[in-house]
Amino acid sequence: MKLAIVIATFNRFEYLKELLIQINELIVPADVKINIIIVIDNSDYHFSDIDKICRYKTTVVKGTGNWWWTKSMNEGFKKAIILKQEYVLILNDDVAIEKNYLMILLNDYIKLPVNAILGSASVSIKTPHRIESAGTKKFIKWRLKFVPYFKGFQILTERFIGVHESWTLSGRGTLIPITIFCDIGLYDEKLVQYGSDDEYIVRAKTKKIPVYISWNAKIYNNTFLTSKGSAFKKEGILVLLRSFFDKYSVNSLYKNAYLYLKYSYKPLLPVYLLFAILGTIKAYYYNYKK
Repeated sequence: MKLAIVIATFNRFEYLKELLIQINELIVPADVKINIIIVIDNSDYHFSDIDKICRYKTTVVKGTGNWWWTKSMNEGFKKAIILKQEYVLILNDDVAIEKNYLMILLNDYIKLPVNAILGSASVSIKTPHRIESAGTKKFIKWRLKFVPYFKGFQILTERFIGVHESWTLSGRGTLIPITIFCDIGLYDEKLVQYGSDDEYIVRAKTKKIPVYISWNAKIYNNTFLTSKGSAFKKEGILVLLRSFFDKYSVNSLYKNAYLYLKYSYKPLLPVYLLFAILGTIKAYYYNYKK
């Protein structure tokens, strides 16, 4: 297996460095050949340091400083295709992984239907570990609502195991066959920062591509490095309200409207946006109490 690990990064060299060290320490099956593709969307990185850190073949793709996450990932995917890789594994620059992570993920993957997509569970890096992203079991089309297996930030337990079908996957720890990019295209760059990973999985599902999430393979996430305005961060109601009008925010009304028009019932868009706003405000006040 030719596996490209694609990482997009912007001004997080210390986090990237730690992740590359952890990749070096992975237990890798004998038939897996790793090629790391790092998409650096600025010029403030120490390229020679990256070469010293990585024990695997590493390719650096340099952006303009204004690519944001989605375009950065697409440029990494394009490079993987050029390099004739067979699979892409997506990792964020600020996550942590254990030595057996890749072995667990691939062991789960070989049990799935051919050309499936497999995601990883995302849990908080701080202890006690809390479940942040564990996939979604149902899609309610008229509300563009994805029903999660777990409500946000439940404490991780030993019962959190297995492989399950999912309607969405986080960009953290998703394994995608290269052939799927050729079949359904790359990420949608109209979703510049948030939402393109979830949109891709919905697109794949509509094309009858099997999608699963492994609760056995876990990514450890720096929770509070995510978007300004996220309800759980409790940054103030004004920050939350402004985030609705920020195209680069996780709460972006532009992002929500675009996804709704693409996958749901256009006449109901105003109702959906009202649900989205009120639901986010409700989450801010009630869902993430300490």
